Amino acid sequence: MKYAIHYSTRMKDVILFSFVLSIILFQVATLTEYSYPVLFYMQMAVNVVVVAALAIEGYARLVKREVNIQEHSDTISINGVEIHADQIREIKVSGCHKAAFQISLKNKSINPMYCCFKFEEKNCEGIRSLTRWAEQNQVSVRKVGPQTRSGLVLTSNHY
Repeated sequence: MKYAIHYSTRMKDVILFSFVLSIILFQVATLTEYSYPVLFYMQMAVNVVVVAALAIEGYARLVKREVNIQEHSDTISINGVEIHADQIREIKVSGCHKAAFQISLKNKSINPMYCCFKFEEKNCEGIRSLTRWAEQNQVSVRKVGPQTRSGLVLTSNHY
């Protein structure tokens, strides 16, 4: 079954940090009586970072991505990249309502960016399907983050 996914970009944090830095630069410029060319160049660098962050965020939201989970198969497809169950060390789940998934691989032949994603739909059908697939293929699923008690393992290990 195919499920729409998106990648977490953390661009909101970059834009917020750039905005705070911009306010600090403006305050330094208004409190001093002299104009410093360095402050102008720093402000231009901040503006470039904000524009780049907005472009990356727009690209990440406009491009549709999907994960294909076949229930009785030993492979999972993320944006057309096939990953076999024996290539996966574990699946880490972080968060509660809009959980992020990170598929840890045994070898590093696949781009790690493909292996970190969130499901777009509000219901949990994609999460249930991924969990059932992991149980059938004996891949461990582990919750990580502050909400867990010492890395709770949700399914059995393959080792």
